[in-house]
Amino acid sequence: MKVKVFEIVKSGLSPLSEEMESIIQDWLKENDQIEIISTSQSQHLRENTVFVTIFYRSANEA
Repeated sequence: MKVKVFEIVKSGLSPLSEEMESIIQDWLKENDQIEIISTSQSQHLRENTVFVTIFYRSANEA
């Protein structure tokens, strides 16, 4: 099992949820041979930062 953590900081006028979706979708497109096992999300004390953790395994792992 592998872990990928995204630190997503709101940087423009778009809602934070749109930035999260865009960043994670881009990563998934680059890594299309994975199986997501679980995800979690936490918000930093600063309202404009969210951490998204993805637990996954590669398709070639047993």
